[in-house]
Amino acid sequence: MTPFLQQVAGHYYATGEIWTSCFVFPNRRSLAFFRKYVSEAVAADPGASPRPAPECCTINDFFYRAGGFEPTDKVTLLLELYEVYKTLSPLKESLDEFIFWGDVLLGDFDDVDKYLVDASELFTNAADLRKIQDNYEYLSETQKTAIVKFAHRIFQGAPAGEGFKGKFLRIWDILGPLYVQFRERLRGKGLAYEGMVYRDLAERIGKEAVADILKAEFPRSERFVFVGLNALSECEKKVLARMRDASLARFVWDYRSGMIRDGLNKSSLFMRKFTEEFRSDFDTDPDGLPKPEFNVISVPSGVGQAKLLPALLKDCTGDPLRTAVVLPDETLLTPVLSSIPPEVEDINVTMGYPMAGSAFFTLMSQIVAMQLHLRERPDGWYFYHRQVRSILTGNLFRSILTEQEAACCARILREAKYYIPLADLASGELLSGIFRAVVTDPAEASIKQISALVAYLQDVVRLIAGRISDKGANMLELDFARRYYTAIGQLCGKDLEILPATFLRLADRLFSTLTVPFSGEPLKGLQIMGPLETRALDFENVIILSSNEGVFPRRSVSSSLIPPELRSGYGLPNYEFQDAVWAYYFYRLIQRASKVFLVYDSRTEGIKTGEESRYIKQLEYHFCVPLHRKGAQASIRPASGTGDIPKTDEDIEAIRNATLSASSLQNYLTCPAKFYYGTVKHLAPEDEVAENLDAGMVGRIFHKVMQIIYTTPDHSVSAEYLEEMRGKKDGIRKMILEQICSELHTLEVTGRDLVTAGVIQHYVEKALSRDVEYLKEHGADAFEIIGLEDRIPMKMDGFNFIG
Repeated sequence: MTPFLQQVAGHYYATGEIWTSCFVFPNRRSLAFFRKYVSEAVAADPGASPRPAPECCTINDFFYRAGGFEPTDKVTLLLELYEVYKTLSPLKESLDEFIFWGDVLLGDFDDVDKYLVDASELFTNAADLRKIQDNYEYLSETQKTAIVKFAHRIFQGAPAGEGFKGKFLRIWDILGPLYVQFRERLRGKGLAYEGMVYRDLAERIGKEAVADILKAEFPRSERFVFVGLNALSECEKKVLARMRDASLARFVWDYRSGMIRDGLNKSSLFMRKFTEEFRSDFDTDPDGLPKPEFNVISVPSGVGQAKLLPALLKDCTGDPLRTAVVLPDETLLTPVLSSIPPEVEDINVTMGYPMAGSAFFTLMSQIVAMQLHLRERPDGWYFYHRQVRSILTGNLFRSILTEQEAACCARILREAKYYIPLADLASGELLSGIFRAVVTDPAEASIKQISALVAYLQDVVRLIAGRISDKGANMLELDFARRYYTAIGQLCGKDLEILPATFLRLADRLFSTLTVPFSGEPLKGLQIMGPLETRALDFENVIILSSNEGVFPRRSVSSSLIPPELRSGYGLPNYEFQDAVWAYYFYRLIQRASKVFLVYDSRTEGIKTGEESRYIKQLEYHFCVPLHRKGAQASIRPASGTGDIPKTDEDIEAIRNATLSASSLQNYLTCPAKFYYGTVKHLAPEDEVAENLDAGMVGRIFHKVMQIIYTTPDHSVSAEYLEEMRGKKDGIRKMILEQICSELHTLEVTGRDLVTAGVIQHYVEKALSRDVEYLKEHGADAFEIIGLEDRIPMKMDGFNFIG
């Protein structure tokens, strides 16, 4: 089997046109493989002379270069869109409220431009359709009230007397003007989103000679060869058609096997029309295609699929570069990497390691969350224990501490305070740099506060990165620190008058797309990639993990303010479009393979259905392909116990010197090992911060409050005194709250503990009432406190006991 890109490289090298052509690919991965095949063709030609490599780019780069634009980051686009929106909307939403659906607008505008839709007509129809589509009369008043409460900002500022439906539909009325003015604002600043770049070029070539436009940006190239594209947008089709008519474009489609050409297969939905409209420059695979061997394996585990890899790789033959492990579920990347057998020396991960999966990002997220949960008291600032403990116990954080800082952290964890004062954390440069109050008012939308937060995060990143570098910690995390610092820097100088929580959501939009590439030779060894990276690439052995319905193909379509009926009517992407794209990815990937392994998670608990991908069903029932099915079971090995613990003379001496209680004897009877570690070796579980009162705490608080009430100077408690105390409800409440704060090591009582405090108060008042009744029943005026519970030591057979 000759890979598709190798056939393309060989054909154009043989014609001699390869040096004067620009090759356009669907992604950078296919571009890299094409260059490899070109270099192999040159190496195999004894008469070849040194020449510069042919010009190559991705389809996205082609449009940006030809259009004369640079990519604009999404945060900038979102902020620019908001500036236009607030001039059009009478509701005057803040950026904090706009940000939730600003992305939806950007996505809709992008689709409108890429598919050359008349925006004015579309958005007018969208507004009209929403007005006639539903009158909401079937909703009860309670349901309407709930919707109004949910979307209160949409209804704010609406004209008096406007109906429920009218208020809800106001947003669609401004979509048209918003689209026009947003594009004008971006154009005035030399900015553009992707769809705008595509549309501008498509419209420009209708007015100017396409050869002149391209010559200015691609002076070396006499022609353009578009290789392995699929699902072209209307802009792409228009540009490619004009280039074809001007004899500037040639096309090579990766559309060969009978499965992918089947008229009933969604994979042919677009490709059949494209191949007729844009004829391929030459026919690939003249000798036909191999018939793959399909293996379907069920594994009742997510990580278990990764652990199956060593066995699957043994069944793969040939050059490791010809084997691909495809991960539709990117969360399996880490277990897959840890499961690669040692004999596989070279690995290339094309996906990159996502920022969200790094220890550095986790640490920074905890630091940010800590800033949003500050508490101010008269004596200073306090930090909530949950975020502090998460920070202090993180592996990356602990690896960069000094001895002094580590001792401080150990003390804080040992004290298990609910709120930790700032003074407790002022130890060492790192702790002092991280634990300081920056977000002093999380409910205030302030430019000054956001600027302080940005400066704080940059300072913290510098501190942590410096420690990682000095201590030689994980250098991959140092790469993440650099990228985090750069992303935060993009938000500097934007004068964001937003809430701190909104700022962090903006930042997350930047971080969500960041990855750090793995080092290594990209064209050597086992290939680990996502489905999108497989475009135009061919492999002898293909292993697809997570071949479950809903994962492969992915069950997701972007949110949209354009009704689905209009999306279909105007030719915008919809569910059918997504199905066709994913079907093409799958059937194209397997068409030249010799062995295909489809591994799926067969678990059915929770929200997991254990359903295999529709592609497996299609192979079996539509194409009648023989499938080799088998199931893999996880072998569970019971944890090996510690066995007998020999009792030494030192242990016996430790037991005789210890003071034994009823609890320690109970441990000895139920679990001697627990008695050994606790009583003999004096090991205790780490103190944890109690979030809420448990039954034991409630009992202790009740007893303590009763003891305070009954402790009188003369040890005498009269009926008159009890009646007086019963009337002091506020005083009893205060005592209970003080005891709860003491028990939980907290500064205030909140949440369910307030309810528990009421229950304890009821117990106290009931106890006082019953004691008054007892006094009356016995005809007594008072009772005397003779004694309280004492701890009594004793000695039995040479052992010390206490009870």
